[in-house]
Amino acid sequence: MAQQVSGSEPSRSRPVWLGLLQILLILAVVAAALYYARAPERVVRGAESDLTDERAKPAVSVIRPTPTERALTVELTGSVRLREKATVVSEVVGRVVWVSPQFRNGGSLAADEPFVRVDPSAFELEVEAAEQAVREAEAKAWLERARGEHAAKSFASANPGAEATELIRRAPTIAMAEAALGRARVALRQARLQLERTSISLPYDSRVVSSDVEVGELVGPAELVGAASRLGIVYRTDALEVDAPIEPRELGYLAPAIGRSARVHVQGRTYEARVVRESSVVAPKTRLASLFLAFRGEGAPRSLPMPGTFAEVAITGPSFDNVYVLPESARQEGGRVWVVVDGVLQSTVPRELGRTDDGWVVEVFDAGQGVVVGTLSGARAGLAVVAKSAEPSG
Repeated sequence: MAQQVSGSEPSRSRPVWLGLLQILLILAVVAAALYYARAPERVVRGAESDLTDERAKPAVSVIRPTPTERALTVELTGSVRLREKATVVSEVVGRVVWVSPQFRNGGSLAADEPFVRVDPSAFELEVEAAEQAVREAEAKAWLERARGEHAAKSFASANPGAEATELIRRAPTIAMAEAALGRARVALRQARLQLERTSISLPYDSRVVSSDVEVGELVGPAELVGAASRLGIVYRTDALEVDAPIEPRELGYLAPAIGRSARVHVQGRTYEARVVRESSVVAPKTRLASLFLAFRGEGAPRSLPMPGTFAEVAITGPSFDNVYVLPESARQEGGRVWVVVDGVLQSTVPRELGRTDDGWVVEVFDAGQGVVVGTLSGARAGLAVVAKSAEPSG
């Protein structure tokens, strides 16, 4: 019994000591939690106070543009094309007796230079016959006029003071003889025209696309000789033009575009040109209009570029005073720019006039302390920034 009582006393004193230890541990944990909970508040307040420091503002590069004068040049790409071609045919039926060596694919023909001859023998005979017919008709007309004069004189001798009638003067017969003479002369001119047509030429400088005729072939109008009527295909050198697609916006820069001078670069050569037409519709697939340019000058046909050749076109546009020329890096989304005014960003959309090799041409606007170049993450109107000068814009 005594052993049981003495053994139970230590078991009652142990929970008191352990309870005190637990209370101390809990108090320590609560104190640490309060300490760490208050530390972020002090950090946040410190960070907010640092925003007033200049070092916390983002730095931006700016340029200070100066007003200038600039002529716009619109650069386009296009191709040389043919406005039209001509099919060469013979207007008379006959055998070909000569073909010019220039009347071949790639050949050049001068204006009024014969390049095909048809056998003229039969046509020369027709001219000779027509000449004889004219002489015969002239003789008949002369004879009738002489008879009329003789009849009028005889009537006057027999009837003094009386006037001879038209019938007595043989006026109807004379008129018929003169009409026959006129028909004979027309027939002679027609025969000579047919003879001239045996020598085939064109009234303009041209280049040959294809030739389909050889010496000995029978040629003539299609209704008489069929497919053999086509001698070849040529094109006038002034039918060459440059088709240059252009955005409607750039077309607005050039308005009015017709008549403006241009330079066309084709295969290492430069040609002077002029805008002669602009398309009346926009291509449905590309949404582009087109300008058509004609070559200037009187160069030899062979010196002009070939149809289908790729071309680079530089069209001289209007000249503007009091403009800014900004680098492309100043252009932001939507065609706007950022300017720094009193240390904060402001957005403005300048009126665009065009582009040159030097940059973006816009009307003068209030640039404040400068125009921002490059991109700025998080940029917004009213953002306080530090402006740093970049290279000036001319």
